[in-house]
This record gives sequence, structure tokens and C-alpha cells, in this order.
Amino acid sequence: MKSIIKKYIISILLLTAFQVNAQNQFLDSYIQTAIENNYGVQSQSQNIQAVAAEKEIIKGQGSGNLEVMYGYGVSPIETRNGPLNHKVSAGIMLPWFGTRSTKYQVVDQKVTLAQNQKKIAENNIRYSVRATYFKMIQNKKDLASARENLDILKSFENIALTQYENSKGSMVDVLRVQMEMEDANNKIESLMQDSLVLKQQLDLVINKPLSDVQLEEQFQFRSFDNAHLEENPTLQSLTASEQVVGAQMVTVNKAAAPQIKVSVDYGILGQASGMSAEDAGKNTVMPMVGLSIPLFNQKKYSGQKEQLRMQQQTISLKKQETENVLKSEYLKVQNQLNDAQRDIKVIQSQLGQIDQAIDIQQEAYTVAKPQGSEFLELLRLQIQRLNYQFKQHQAEQSQWEALAKLSFIEGVEE
Repeated sequence: MKSIIKKYIISILLLTAFQVNAQNQFLDSYIQTAIENNYGVQSQSQNIQAVAAEKEIIKGQGSGNLEVMYGYGVSPIETRNGPLNHKVSAGIMLPWFGTRSTKYQVVDQKVTLAQNQKKIAENNIRYSVRATYFKMIQNKKDLASARENLDILKSFENIALTQYENSKGSMVDVLRVQMEMEDANNKIESLMQDSLVLKQQLDLVINKPLSDVQLEEQFQFRSFDNAHLEENPTLQSLTASEQVVGAQMVTVNKAAAPQIKVSVDYGILGQASGMSAEDAGKNTVMPMVGLSIPLFNQKKYSGQKEQLRMQQQTISLKKQETENVLKSEYLKVQNQLNDAQRDIKVIQSQLGQIDQAIDIQQEAYTVAKPQGSEFLELLRLQIQRLNYQFKQHQAEQSQWEALAKLSFIEGVEE
């Protein structure tokens, strides 16, 4: 009875442990290493720098090319100061006021989008490491239970042999337990092979071969009541995409504005014939300012703005659909969590009851002159006990995986 109470208290402590926000140091270390070594995350980091570098390109596009023209007067224009023999013009086209800053805003929003893409990759890795880690803990506990079961079956074999030697049992009982021992050995080998596969999977996720994986069952999550999707990186990425399109629309409006041309003309005059003027032969300088008005390109810019509006609507609809899918998945995982926690409580009680039943059945088999059905029932109870232990480990793994999935959906970096 004391062992039952102890197991029940431990189970309660395990369940309440998930109400604060923390992780164990080994799992944290594996997650951090996986994020640092992941090629996808490294690629996203490079992409952020590449997008940010677009600002340097915009700086170089701040003004148009310098236009230089030279004219030679084949039939010089006569002016009061002399004939215009040569003319040199230099000008440059400047964008409308604020055009460059709007392009910078587009780049800033693209950087935010790239950062959210990186968060998505990190969130996926975080969940993958946790899920594999939890499976490895389940495998370790299954293996320990399977080995314990084999030891118990060996003790049953000794009891059956003793009973047979004392003419209180049947050789059939010995053969039955030996067959169960063969199944137990096979299960152990299968679990050991699973352990190797899970280790290899964790190595691949972390992108680094680990000499030894420290499996510690002390990891905790905060409580989850309702879906808080503000930090979900997928939704944040869609929001950033909307902002990119909005910034691009402002840029199109600026592109539809006039461009400013600043130029200067330098005229070289010859000597006036038959005329004498105070400034005769003096070269001319004429600064000029003009506007380039896109009168015939308005349809082009209107089409671009309409296209951007359609893109914005598409992203908005996709964002709403993604939010609904995430909420639905959140409810599904919450139900999985509740089922797992309920199963853990029930199985803890069942294990206590079956331990009592095994003790009673074993005493009845060894003390009284047994029938064949009594030993068969003892084996059946032991097999059932092992299955309950496997179910308990599966329920615990399902609970941890559900908590990790809720963190994944919310995008919480725990």
C-alpha cells in the first residue's frame, strides 16, 4: 500500500511540474546546438544579411546617371554677343522627395520577414529535438521495464522448477514461463535496436554525433489554457508579408510622382562679326531645372497598385486560414494532453492493483498445491503488468509531446 501511495504522489508531482516555464539543461543544450548547426537556420541568417544589403543598392540608385551632351554649331546661332559655336550640357535626374526612404522601408519589412522565416526554422528544430528526446526517454523506460520483466520471469521459472521437483507443479508451467522469457528477450533486443535508431535520429537533428545522450526526466512547461498565437512565427511571417506589400504600394505611389531634372548648359561663343558689344565673345552658362511627368505611364502604376492590393488580400485570407488551422490543432493537442494526463492517473492505480494481484497469486501458487490454471494466471498478470508499464510510458511521452506541440504552435521559446 505504501508503494501505491508513493507512486501516486510521484505522478501528481510530475503533472504539477508542467505548470512553470523551464527546461532541463541537457535538453536546452541539445536544442541550442541543433539551432546553431542547422543548415536551414544558417541559410536564413545569410538571407537576412542579403536582404539588408539591398539598402546599399538603393543608395547607389539614389539618382540617375549623369547625362553629358556636346553640340557643335554647323550653322551657328547668332547672338548679340557672337555665334554659338559649341554647346556642352550636363544634367542628372533625381527621384521625387521621399522616394529613397520608402524603398528603405520596403527593405526593413523584408528583413523582418526574413527574420520570421528564421524563427519558423528554429521553432521546427526545437520541436523536433524535443519530440525525439521524449521518445528516447520512453524507450529507456520501456527497456528498463522489459529487463525487470525478464528478471521476474526468471524468478517464476525457478518457482515453477521448484514446484515441479516437489511434485506440486507441472513441467508445462516451466515450459510456459520459458516461452515468455524468449518473448521477453526478443522485446529487449527490439527496444535496444530502437534505441540506436533514435540516437541516430537525434544526431541528425542536432547535426552532430553525440558520444552520450543525457536523458533526464526533469523538464517543465508552463500551463496552457487558451491559444495565444501572437508569437507564432508563421502568423508573424504572414503579417510581415502584408507589411512588405504595403510598403511596396507606397513605393509605387512615389514612382508615379514626377522626377526632377537638374542640368546646366555651357555655351562657347565666337567673335561677333560687324558688331561690337561689351560682352562680345563671352561664353554663356545656363542652369536649368525641369520635371519629368509620367503622363502616359499612369496605367502601368495603377496596374501595379491593383496587383499589390490583390496580393495583400491573398495574404490576409491565408493568414486567417492559418490562424483557424492553428486554433483547431491547438484544441486537438490540448485534448491529447488531457487524455494523457488522465491515462497516467488511471494506469498508476491499475499498476498498484496488479502488483497486489501478482503477490496474492504468487503466494497461492507456492503455498497451496497449485493447479495449472493458477500459474497461467500468474503469467497473464505479469504480462498485463508489463503492458500497463508500456502504456504508462506511452502516456507520459504523449503528455510531453503534447506540451511541446502547444509551445510549438504558440511559438514560445521555452
